[in-house]
Amino acid sequence: MSNHDPEPGGPSEDPSSTVANDLPDLTDLADAPLITYSSVSEIRTPVKLFGEICHDFMAGRELAWRLFIRNLRGLYRQTFFGLFWAFLPPIANTAVWIFLKSQNVFSIGDTGVNSTVYILTGMILWQAFIDAFLSPSKLLNSNKNMVSKLRFPRESLLLVAFGETVFNLAIRIVLLIPAFLVFSVPLHLSILLAPLPIMGLILLGLAMGILLLPIGSLYQDVGRFITLILPFWMIITPIIYVPSLNFPDSLLNWVNPAAPLLIVSRDLLLYGGTEFGFLAIVFGLAAIVLMLVSLVVYRVSLPVLIERMMA
Repeated sequence: MSNHDPEPGGPSEDPSSTVANDLPDLTDLADAPLITYSSVSEIRTPVKLFGEICHDFMAGRELAWRLFIRNLRGLYRQTFFGLFWAFLPPIANTAVWIFLKSQNVFSIGDTGVNSTVYILTGMILWQAFIDAFLSPSKLLNSNKNMVSKLRFPRESLLLVAFGETVFNLAIRIVLLIPAFLVFSVPLHLSILLAPLPIMGLILLGLAMGILLLPIGSLYQDVGRFITLILPFWMIITPIIYVPSLNFPDSLLNWVNPAAPLLIVSRDLLLYGGTEFGFLAIVFGLAAIVLMLVSLVVYRVSLPVLIERMMA
């Protein structure tokens, strides 16, 4: 018998000491972040609320990047044409409108550049706005299981929506290079300023999409109504024709939220200047304010939406 083995009938090892050794060290739990749940609305402390939103945007960057890469690979994984599907919508729409113009169905007006380039540029910018507008609801619906079962910064989904919209826009902008060359469109330094109203256009689309997210997730009628109204919305937006400067037609440039930033973006890309600079500043600032409001709505309404998903 070993000298270290307990003798028969002698004192044995205390079982409570074995259990204590298996327990986690409570000193490690003291360093873990403390999560406090309260019935008080977060809106009552707006400074703290915006601080938490900014923190979650920073914390969700890596997850947003992984989701972006996953969605990008899944989008073109089993397709023969690959990235060509990103080019197809503006090309197809431009071809349809050019055909209708050749049949004298409608008049574009004095564009100052080739009508094909004019319409193609408008279609690319319009598609970016629509992508931004539809992406919040699309991402939330496609990630329902993850949102309802895992705890992670929900703002990462908004980063993915922004990233996918900018990526698709960047691909489509490539179409303008051969179009500019073929139709001899002169280049202007104002092209360097075009990203500002384009980003404003994307932010405006995202903000509007986020604001519709709560009611759109609860009622399918909203999604069907959006599908119905989008073609009419495109027609009243100066995409395929020159925007009017005469009252009352010029009111469409003000009441249509997609029009001002789209017009200015196209003017800077094609003409080297714009007559709607003040309008772009107003709607650009409005897009920023609307985005801040939408982030608050997103933050406050998402727990309710998650609860409805789990029901």
